[in-house]
Amino acid sequence: MTNREREILELIKKNPFITQEEIASKLKIARASVAVHITNLMKKGYILGKGYIINIDEYVLVIGGANVDIQGFPKEKLRYKDSNVGILNMSLGGVGRNIAENLARLNVNVKLITAIGDDMYGRKILEHSKNIGIDMSHSLIVSDENTSTYLSILDEDGDMAVALSCMDICDRIGVDFIKSKKKIIEGSRVCIVDTNIPKETLEVIAELEDVVLFLDTVSTKKAQKVKDFIGKFHTIKPNRYEAEILTGIYVDNVDKAKKACEVLLNKGVERVFLSLGEDGVVCGDSQGIFKIDMPKVCVVNATGAGDAFLAGLVFSYINDYSMEASAKFAMAAAAIALSSKDTISNKMTIQNVNTKAKEMGLC
Repeated sequence: MTNREREILELIKKNPFITQEEIASKLKIARASVAVHITNLMKKGYILGKGYIINIDEYVLVIGGANVDIQGFPKEKLRYKDSNVGILNMSLGGVGRNIAENLARLNVNVKLITAIGDDMYGRKILEHSKNIGIDMSHSLIVSDENTSTYLSILDEDGDMAVALSCMDICDRIGVDFIKSKKKIIEGSRVCIVDTNIPKETLEVIAELEDVVLFLDTVSTKKAQKVKDFIGKFHTIKPNRYEAEILTGIYVDNVDKAKKACEVLLNKGVERVFLSLGEDGVVCGDSQGIFKIDMPKVCVVNATGAGDAFLAGLVFSYINDYSMEASAKFAMAAAAIALSSKDTISNKMTIQNVNTKAKEMGLC
């Protein structure tokens, strides 16, 4: 939705009987322009019919991976090329699905487009999504593929030591399929994509007009998919290694992180949140580039922190937070995830994130 469309929709919400002439007068634009904007709002599903019947169910859309996570936690120092005594934990995961669940727990109306198999794990994802409040009615259910699986081994500090992913089913989120979802994408308040889906699909989504696109780069290898059209995205949150892939700058200190942010902004990205892990976040937009330190956090499981961070950014954006407030809210959300043994913490609520931000001295 464009800013002008948003202004018109707000006027209609306040007065459903307002005329196009009155809207034009208030906004100081031509009546013909108002008619075009109203037609676009109807196409996108915000206005349901004559008489300005308004669809007030604003939603955030996530397009990306959903899978089963299997995580291993060693009880002692991790020894490579050896059998380690530890604890195994199985949960639902996938970058896109994780972001969607975090948003649902933050009381955001969220839809998820992903691909799952018609199998036990796929049905589990559908059931859990229904229970938590994620709309998966536009997702793809494939009968001849298995639901994707992600296996990670953490070290004694809770950081990922190594991981393997089998996410071939995400390739089924192809160009023709995503084009059939054009109306759903264009009707979203924010659309988040992760790079688990094919490059060609990402390119099609990036070319859609009037869509606020947030990007999760996922990994250095998958970040390469969007390198050539990174400027199409509104907000991105790469880590230092993904930023290096996107900019060619070796990010080994804060100054270089700021330089990488500058390069990304010059390419067309509107907002950059470059994660330096425990060293904090370098944030950049048209108003400037600055760094926020990350307070000390007891790390239990680092796997879902980035997903929680991006969900925090989306929540902040739809609630009109400033850049600094957005980063701090997202950092507090990530801290909650870091402190949980599960990829998604059941403590992920608006109240708890705000409380965590205060505890960390971010407020």
